[in-house]
Amino acid sequence: MIWNATLQPITSASWTTKFRMYKLALLFSLLAWNTIVSSAGPRSVCLLEDPVHQCGEFCLTALKPMLDHIRFLEENWTKIASKQDKLESQQAELLRKLIIFDKKIVPPKFELIGSRYFYIEDEIRKNWYSAAETCRQMGAQLAVIRSEEELTALKAKLHKDRIYWLDINDLDKEGQFKSSASGKQTPFFKWRAGQPNNSDENQHCVDLLDGLMYDNKCENLSYFICQSDNDSLN
Repeated sequence: MIWNATLQPITSASWTTKFRMYKLALLFSLLAWNTIVSSAGPRSVCLLEDPVHQCGEFCLTALKPMLDHIRFLEENWTKIASKQDKLESQQAELLRKLIIFDKKIVPPKFELIGSRYFYIEDEIRKNWYSAAETCRQMGAQLAVIRSEEELTALKAKLHKDRIYWLDINDLDKEGQFKSSASGKQTPFFKWRAGQPNNSDENQHCVDLLDGLMYDNKCENLSYFICQSDNDSLN
């Protein structure tokens, strides 16, 4: 029987366990030393070229829990990344549906003209800025006509001799007409002959008269048309 420093007997089983621990510690020390020496200069400790035979079954068995844990982390990271991609895809789809839902919300007093909903103000005249603000307060915006077909449908609802503001202007840069709501160039124009002419170099807002477009002073008072859908969401 072997006795330790405290005069307690050391059994064969505990001695074997400690010996294995010492062997494992020595192995890691050799591996660490080999790494340091190899990075500092010529190798003085050979690297393991055949771990199964050089290190032995015990070494690989001791390292197996660590390797298994690394494999477990890698597998879980792959699953997490996959779930994140799925969540991002679902978020994008939800946003798309919310935008569509927003377009389907029709404020009061709006009517379906063509394929979209519009409000035609035929009682109070306002300047272009106030007209745009009024549309925003209704949860809408000044109208941007998108096609000849839409213009024809709207024209049938408008008074022939009345002027209506649209959401088209070149306030930022002369000659570049765009929507104030989206900041993008408007998709459709139907100018009267000779328009736009920027008379007195002070005509930057576009109105509609008898189905034709004119540039006019933004401070002028006119009727106006609002659309229910928001071009900034397109």
